[in-house]
Amino acid sequence: MELKQVAKSLGFSRIKPEGKQHVILETPMEEPGWKLLQEKLPTHLQTRFVYTPGKVTVRGLGMLKADQQLENLIDWLSKMQEALPEAVAYSEPSVLARLQK
Repeated sequence: MELKQVAKSLGFSRIKPEGKQHVILETPMEEPGWKLLQEKLPTHLQTRFVYTPGKVTVRGLGMLKADQQLENLIDWLSKMQEALPEAVAYSEPSVLARLQK
């Protein structure tokens, strides 16, 4: 459940395996938005994430056991959350309240 919440806050709508090697993060995100998130990843991980319109492929993650995949994705996506403005990342209800006015 934690992975789903973190992924959704970053704009990823679906997480699914692709073949036996990769994991796909589906997103309507544009490339400039992706670049902001990618910058928060350690440099050795940035090449694992490949952006194409409509999805981000996490290369090689599918080779790990399911619990290790989950743990790594939560960790990596949490690092990306640092790129989000504080209002969006931590006080989503107040943002929604302002938008409804």
